[in-house]
Amino acid sequence: MALVAKLALLLIHILSVAGNGYSSLQENYYGSEDEHRKKLDPSFKSGFATGYAFSVVSILAIFMSCCVPWARLNKRKRNKIMMKTPMTTSLMERREKKIKEANEQICMLGNIVKRMSFVGISKATANFSQANKIGLGRMGTMYMAILPDGRFLAVKRIVDSQQFEEQIVSELKTLGTIKHKNLLPLFGFCVESNTRLLVYKYMSNGNLFDWIHSVKHRRKTLQWPLRLKVAVGVARGLARLHHGRRGQVVHLNISSKCILLDKNFEPKLSNFGKAMLITSMSNTPGVHDEFCEMALVKEDVHGFGVVLLELITGMDCSRMNFSSNSILNEWIGNLLSTSYFNDAMDRFLIGQGFDDEIFQLLKVACNCLDCIPDRRPSMFQVYKDIKAITKRCEVVDDSEIQMLLLKTNLLPAKTGPKLADLYFPVSIMFINHHVRSNRI
Repeated sequence: MALVAKLALLLIHILSVAGNGYSSLQENYYGSEDEHRKKLDPSFKSGFATGYAFSVVSILAIFMSCCVPWARLNKRKRNKIMMKTPMTTSLMERREKKIKEANEQICMLGNIVKRMSFVGISKATANFSQANKIGLGRMGTMYMAILPDGRFLAVKRIVDSQQFEEQIVSELKTLGTIKHKNLLPLFGFCVESNTRLLVYKYMSNGNLFDWIHSVKHRRKTLQWPLRLKVAVGVARGLARLHHGRRGQVVHLNISSKCILLDKNFEPKLSNFGKAMLITSMSNTPGVHDEFCEMALVKEDVHGFGVVLLELITGMDCSRMNFSSNSILNEWIGNLLSTSYFNDAMDRFLIGQGFDDEIFQLLKVACNCLDCIPDRRPSMFQVYKDIKAITKRCEVVDDSEIQMLLLKTNLLPAKTGPKLADLYFPVSIMFINHHVRSNRI
C-alpha cells in the first residue's frame, strides 16, 4: 500500500510540473506576436500531448508490474493460510499418509507381480502413440504393445497416479495373487515418476459391451451359444472370487464393459480397482461384519444379473432408471410373462430355437436382481444353474465354439494361432489355490 501511495504522489507531481511548464511556455512563446503564435501553437500542442500521454502510460506500467503481482501473491498466501484449518490439515495429512502407504505396498508387490522396464514398454507401444491407443477408462488410457518377437500385450497407462494409488494396489493384489481362466491375466507393472503402467494379456475381441450395444459390431452378432458361454464363464470367475479359501474377494464394479473376450470368446473379468478382500474390512467380529459381507457380495450378484439382462434383451440395462424397488419388481415381473418376454428378447436371438434356454437364463437373472439382497443366490449357485442350461445347448468345448465362429463369419476360414493370443512367458510368483474335485 505504501508503494501505491508513493507512485500516486509521483504521478500527481509530474502532472503538476507538466502543467506549470506548459503555462510558462505559453507566456514566453506566445505573449506578444500573434502571427508567430499561430505558426507554433499546433505543433507544440501535439508534441506536449504526446509526452504527457507517454508519462501517464509509463507510470501505469510501473504500477501494474510492481503492485499487481504482489497483491495477487499476498491474496494466494492469505487463501492458503485460511485453507489450513485444523480439519483440512488433518484430512490432507491423512490423504498423504494413504498415498505413502500405497506407494510402499506397490513396491512390496514386486515380489508377487513382475516389475517391468519403462523403456521396454514405451518402445513396445511406439512411445504411447495414438496409433496404439485401444481404449480410455476412468483410471487411464489403454495401449497395445507389440514386442520385438511379435507378441501382443495391453498396457494401462495411469499418469496422474496419486489419486489412483489405492485402486492400483487393489488391482495388483487381486490379479497378482489369484489366477483363474476367467480373470484377466496380469503380466507385470512399472513405476516411473508419477506414472504407473499395468501390463495385461491382450484380448483380441475387446469388451462385451461393444459386442452387445455397439453399431460397429452389429454385423457380427453374438449367437446364443456364445452369449451363454460368456454368461457361464463370468459366473465361474465370480464364484471363484466369492468362494476362495483365503477369504471372499468382491469385485464391486461388474458390468459388460469390464468383461473382456479372447479369440474364443472366453470371458475375462477386469477392472479390479474397487475390489476388496472382505475378511480385511474390519477386525470387529459380529453382526456388522456379516451384514457388510452379505451386502457387498450381493452387490456383485446384482451386477451380474444386469449383465445377463443385457445378453438376453440387447438393451443397456445399466442406464435404466428404476426410482424404486417396486418399479424394478414390476418390470422383472413383466419380463417373465410370455407375451412381454417375446417383445423384450433381443431380435437377433428370435427364431434360433433357444427360446426355452433363454427363458431359463432370464429366471436366473431375475433371481440375481431381487430387490432384497438376502434373497439373491450365491454366485456358486448361479454358476451351477447356468452350467445346467449350457448342457442343454450342447456347447461344451472350444472346438465347437471354433466351428460356430466359422459358421457365423466371426473367424476367417483359414486361421492359425494369432500373435495377439500367444503366451508371454514372465516369472510371476502367485498363490496357487487348489479347489475340490468339483473345481470352479
